[in-house]
Amino acid sequence: MPGTSIPVVLVCAGVIAAQSPDSRQEVHGYLGRQSFDTTEIARLEAGEVVARATDGRSTDREISVVAAVKIRVPRAQVTSYYGQMISYVDGQVTLAFGRFSTPPALGDVSSLAFDRGEINQLKSCRPGNCDIRLGGAGLDALRTSIDWNAPDYAERVNAFARKAAVDYVSAYQARGDAALVTYNDRSQPVSLKDQWAGIVANSPLFHEYSPDLKGYLERFPNGTLPGARDVFYWVKENYGMAPVVSLVHGVIYSPPSRPDRTIVAQKQLYASHYYDGSLAIASLLDTQDAGQPATYLVYANRSRGDLLKGGFGGVKRSVARSQARKAAEETLGTIKRTLESARQ
Repeated sequence: MPGTSIPVVLVCAGVIAAQSPDSRQEVHGYLGRQSFDTTEIARLEAGEVVARATDGRSTDREISVVAAVKIRVPRAQVTSYYGQMISYVDGQVTLAFGRFSTPPALGDVSSLAFDRGEINQLKSCRPGNCDIRLGGAGLDALRTSIDWNAPDYAERVNAFARKAAVDYVSAYQARGDAALVTYNDRSQPVSLKDQWAGIVANSPLFHEYSPDLKGYLERFPNGTLPGARDVFYWVKENYGMAPVVSLVHGVIYSPPSRPDRTIVAQKQLYASHYYDGSLAIASLLDTQDAGQPATYLVYANRSRGDLLKGGFGGVKRSVARSQARKAAEETLGTIKRTLESARQ
């Protein structure tokens, strides 16, 4: 989640969209299926953030986190603020952000740029051996098209990257998952299309609770989803390692049959470092607290990447889970404190 300590690249473990009109029972049931106990659910109702992080179902390169909080303000306010957080550039975690227009244009990425150190790394990059992820023929095209002796070679690299981002998002909008990149920065190429399929397969509650949204994301751009709005954006974030540039397909979904909720999905289309795939889902549901309007915010994500194989940037896997859980707690806690203090 840009503007917070949760990478946008993290991926969905499930989403609330069952048919019961009682959102309290719905949320409690969902959390129970995610192994939250009665004490944790009681803490949720008392106003605390609850969160859990677990390893992936079938690969050591996957981690998931689920978090929830009850916010004592109406859902419309929470939805608006959540969207602001995604685009908030704080200069510390979120370094830059931009939305793609329809169709995508170079002006949309005018402030997208690699750091000078990353640009210098690209000089020696080869397919199968590169710290920055460029897929397909992109790496060879970059290396052969740039005059590395030119005084403005850094800006030329960034100009290449901006055009590549616009072309890539345009291709995805036209062809969907068929356009997703295959990373060839390592000895074994990684297909983002395959990673995305694996992430969805490992998210059975996504299949069960929101098959319409799941189907829409899988079929995109073929098909429609009434009540859904697509948003394409890029974001540059810093989590204490190398800054990560991500391209994201967001869907803001208000199911016509369920006017009591909003669902925000964030599907990663590209990441410049570390991550092989991601989907994040935030579900916002109407409820009440002491007779006043309130909102449940349930956040779930699942991520894959080499950074999780044997460690998280050199940190033990157990610490990676702890960091993911803490990030979710801090993010949801910030949303709750900000909105409830503004209401007072």
